[in-house]
Amino acid sequence: MAEKKKVPAVKQEKKILVIVESPAKIRTLSGFLGSGYEVQSSKGHLIDLPKSSLGVDIGQGFEPRYITIRGKGKILGDLKKSAKKASAILLATDPDREGEAISWHLERVFEEVNSNIRRIEFNEITREAVQNALLHPREVNSLRVNSQQARRILDRLVGYSISPVLQTKFGSKRFSAGRVQSAALKIIADRENEIDAFVPKEFWEFDLPFNKEGGSAKDATALFRLASIDGNKADISSAVEAELLQKALSSATYVVSERKSTERKIMPPAPYITSRLQQDASTRLAFRAQKTMSVAQTLYEGVDIGSGQVVGLITYMRTDSTRISDAGLAMARGYIEKVYGKEHLPDEPQHYFKKQKQVQDAHEAIRVTDVSRTPVKMEPFLTKDQYKIYSLIWRRFVASQMKSGIDEQTKLEITGTSNGKNYIFRYTSSHVKYAGFREVFPIGDEKEKFVPSFEEGQALKSGKLISTRKFTQPPPRYTEASLIRKMEEEGIGRPATYVPTIATLDKRSYIERKGRQLKASPLGRVINAVMAENFPDIVDLEFTAGMEKKLDEVENGNQDWREMLSVFYNPFAEEVKKAESSIEDKSFLIREPMGRKCPQCGNELLKKLGKNGYFIGCSNFVGGCRYTESIPLGVCPQCGGNVIRKKTKKGRDFFGCENYSTTGCDFSMMDKPAERTCPKCGSIMGQKVRKSGITMTCQNAECKYVMEETSEEENKNE
Repeated sequence: MAEKKKVPAVKQEKKILVIVESPAKIRTLSGFLGSGYEVQSSKGHLIDLPKSSLGVDIGQGFEPRYITIRGKGKILGDLKKSAKKASAILLATDPDREGEAISWHLERVFEEVNSNIRRIEFNEITREAVQNALLHPREVNSLRVNSQQARRILDRLVGYSISPVLQTKFGSKRFSAGRVQSAALKIIADRENEIDAFVPKEFWEFDLPFNKEGGSAKDATALFRLASIDGNKADISSAVEAELLQKALSSATYVVSERKSTERKIMPPAPYITSRLQQDASTRLAFRAQKTMSVAQTLYEGVDIGSGQVVGLITYMRTDSTRISDAGLAMARGYIEKVYGKEHLPDEPQHYFKKQKQVQDAHEAIRVTDVSRTPVKMEPFLTKDQYKIYSLIWRRFVASQMKSGIDEQTKLEITGTSNGKNYIFRYTSSHVKYAGFREVFPIGDEKEKFVPSFEEGQALKSGKLISTRKFTQPPPRYTEASLIRKMEEEGIGRPATYVPTIATLDKRSYIERKGRQLKASPLGRVINAVMAENFPDIVDLEFTAGMEKKLDEVENGNQDWREMLSVFYNPFAEEVKKAESSIEDKSFLIREPMGRKCPQCGNELLKKLGKNGYFIGCSNFVGGCRYTESIPLGVCPQCGGNVIRKKTKKGRDFFGCENYSTTGCDFSMMDKPAERTCPKCGSIMGQKVRKSGITMTCQNAECKYVMEETSEEENKNE
């Protein structure tokens, strides 16, 4: 039998290993790169500071002690094996500080087995962008890495120094503090203090319809608001003043003193940055910031748009720059001219410059990668949430390069004269003369108001005066959108940190949510008070913003990161040492004796602070007693007893008088009791959470006063 000849093994060509952060990018990039490349994912950070200890050698120039993250050893090992087999390694992690740090850590691991390592970066995952990145590989940016290291170590020093102090003083492991986290909490807690200190003030508004001799009935439908009295702002603060004013207005003679029409240019909005996208998604779509970023991430990483073609639909979504590349500008302008006509195209490209404390201009603004992929064309390939976010980004990007809108504004003033005094009533209306960019991206209230046909000098007759008694409202609580805007304005954190910061406040139960509103919880207010007293720099907004600026200077090469940390740490360490001895035991704030015994086991009852606020519970919780009571939520308007949380026979929550079982008081309310009492009669108020804010209604049947706490959504215009 003839001996079989051995077939020589085919020597496989070594491939170039490309490493990305997210597994979702593998399919997209593989479709662009071809068979000569192998794409693998690090699935985020693989190497970091240890969780169990500080992990920073302060005495050795703040040298970090990095370890492989628990559970990530196999991923790192597999990547190292692939790196050993590869002809070259391209580190294609995200184009930001964190991505640069991941590449740096991987480079240090891989260089033991393969020294042919380069870094590539692309702001969008499209064929053109990736191919361009391959033509321009570079070294890992050490300055960007140093900035990330400094930020990480700074946050570790703050968190791992202050948190143990708080945990010891409060007797609970649930307490923590953080550099950005504590500053953000202060913003929310300070607003709550403003609301508590707010004293409602009474004021009156007066509206009056007018008509001319032989005028149309429609003219009389326009209500003119009293604006001034003898040149001073109309400020009526009592019923007595209001009654006297009504008498004067009823006998006044009226004439049209001014009719003025002006054109107003409405500038197009800048393309999205991270914070503005989060804010618009909140106000327009009711999306939480975390959801917005999660959806945007999928659009950036790649979507199958048919026939197996996977492509990134938007540019990198973490940016605070409004800059658009020349290619992006040309793409947008070409589309506008073709689809909307040259009359909608400005003579020159629109450029936007953000006026804020610090702006990183490493990336473009958030835009679509191909403007011809309209939302309508992409809708079949997107989920509902993806479509909503993509549509926002597409429309905003196109609108940013269109002509400004033009409105015609008409202002009418009517002067009434009575007993030697002049009373001016005003009415304004806006009419869209040219929509401009608003054809693509409507903003604000586009409804047009009717303009009466009155002319200057015409004598008018007044109709029935409408007087309305109102009370000033407290400042609105922050929403995610307005908190992010405030953090951005103050220079607190960066685009990548807004969402994690709010998530941490949620996780620690330092904030509560009422609809879209964010409210400092009792726990959060206690922590903020302690932090403000003992670590004023950490919660000071200007100090925190200054630290962000220094971190930027590290990246720019103008600040040594070790020196920066040293300047911060020495006085900070003294502050921590002082706090350890000066802060008294605070456990009473979360465990206050009630002076009575538990009805189940006889141990002391305590007023405790839990994640949902204060409650009454047994001190023998560790021993197994689970007895709890509700904290009184208000005073019964019928008998003066305590209003507490109760349950129906079917287990549904409601609120009622605790005296039902003793005196038979039948007071109950389905709305949750508000923390504020009625400004008119002092009775308990119920609150309904609505999309626009919170409506509070007095539960006293003889009062029923209603007041609003609006959600901070009023400034929807740019």
